[in-house]
Amino acid sequence: MKLLMLTNPMAGRRQGKTVAEKSLALFEQNGLSVQNRYSEYPGHLIELAKREVNRDWDGIIALGGDGTLFEVINGMWQGNPELPMPLGVLPAGTGNSFCRDLEIKTHADAVKKIVDARLRPVDLGHCVCDDQTFVFINILGFGFVADVAKKAYSYRKWGALNYVIGVFLITRRLQSYFLDFEIDSIAYQRNNIFVEICNSRKTGGDMLMAPEAKIDDGLLDVVILNQVSRRRLLSALPKIFTGAHLRMPEVEHFVAQKASFRPAAVKALTPDGEIIGATPITVSVLPAALRVFG
Repeated sequence: MKLLMLTNPMAGRRQGKTVAEKSLALFEQNGLSVQNRYSEYPGHLIELAKREVNRDWDGIIALGGDGTLFEVINGMWQGNPELPMPLGVLPAGTGNSFCRDLEIKTHADAVKKIVDARLRPVDLGHCVCDDQTFVFINILGFGFVADVAKKAYSYRKWGALNYVIGVFLITRRLQSYFLDFEIDSIAYQRNNIFVEICNSRKTGGDMLMAPEAKIDDGLLDVVILNQVSRRRLLSALPKIFTGAHLRMPEVEHFVAQKASFRPAAVKALTPDGEIIGATPITVSVLPAALRVFG
């Protein structure tokens, strides 16, 4: 096989380059020809994947975290919506949430799956905003979850504490908002705290946001937290690591092929951990849209 690896050298607190070098050595030991290219600025991987998806490769490998995966997949999709070549997922980020559903824990696990060349179809989420359209492979959120992500980014120099800081600051001014939405043409109204639209089970590494989600079932799992007090919210957050939050009366779980969301106030989006786009949105599933080494 002739493979192209697109690497984010800044992934995992600047561990991307080290992981790339180790992975390239493993590929060479297994007789695979892999060319590597590093991203040089935010969005560069989108440009590279968009250009290379139509060239003579047997597959593209995304090396980095969930954000790297988002860039590479969207670049491939923009270059050719048919997504003609398979994708390898090689973790080097801090979260690597999607890798959990492929049973990939280390870069060595990922290399083995690529060497074995077993392919499996995976669904994608498709999101239409007012000003842009994109796909996502892991999760798309808005409300409290996106507000925390935006605030945490401002404190990224604090390392793993940045999300703790974000949760604390956003919880202090917690407010619900009115939400109109439709799930497969059925209308609902709620006073909402956050919405997570899940293709895979986990987010933020090991948070089990959608325990029943499957990456190849042709459905998206929608997890909604409705109005709660600050104290109730903080007590609920640890439950996400076990999936016990779905038993809370304030939490609703839907499965959907298509859904639309119209909050009373415009809300930022966090697709696959990135901060891109804003509500209102329409989201649909693209069944078996991408083949991955897995």
